[in-house]
Amino acid sequence: MEELGNREDVYRQILPLFESDWLKACAFGEEFRNEWKRVLRGAARNDQPYSPETPEAVFPVTHSFQGVPFTFHFDQKRLYGWYCEDCKLKERRVFQPRELTRSGADGSVGIGQSKLHWDADAPEPAVPEEGKEIIACSLPGFPPPLWVVYGNRRVEGGFHGFLKPTKLRVLLIQAEFAPAFLGSAFEVCLYLFWMDCCILMENQSKLKPDSLRPLLHIFRRPSMLTLKGLV
Repeated sequence: MEELGNREDVYRQILPLFESDWLKACAFGEEFRNEWKRVLRGAARNDQPYSPETPEAVFPVTHSFQGVPFTFHFDQKRLYGWYCEDCKLKERRVFQPRELTRSGADGSVGIGQSKLHWDADAPEPAVPEEGKEIIACSLPGFPPPLWVVYGNRRVEGGFHGFLKPTKLRVLLIQAEFAPAFLGSAFEVCLYLFWMDCCILMENQSKLKPDSLRPLLHIFRRPSMLTLKGLV
């Protein structure tokens, strides 16, 4: 987990985002700024860890957005538990089956412009050998990169075989549910803040304020922020 000093340092590093031109031009930019500053500052100073049932099930993913690096911690055991419950529903809400394509030119894997990242050598003691599930999560970016957070060793195997398949089936976590598997309140807040920044930066020129505002996690009711008591 990130130490307190590191969390407060990350908070200071992201402050320039609040002075961005795209936010100043936003009709509700001041409210967005004030709400997110309050939530992030509170989480940085008084973080709440979400202790995993099995410590070895924690899978770290280091990501950087707008030049600020941070390590998110995904609870793989919680991921699989939610996946099993999601499979019982008539229509999956959390984990969406998607088909990724491997490019013949450079061997990259992704959906459209979003590239998949994985580590075939990553230690995943909580992931059983006999399973086939590969679970990926989108992280903030343009386009949003995809990171495998469960079943890294299974990715390469998905492209082997007699027919030499060029497609890979994965389960993609819907972005609004991704914070359910993170390791602390600050991680939840930072992930959703960065996602909100991406939504604003990409859609401000395309959507009217009344259509754009409901898309942002800081204004949604309910959202993972409200469910975890962070707003």
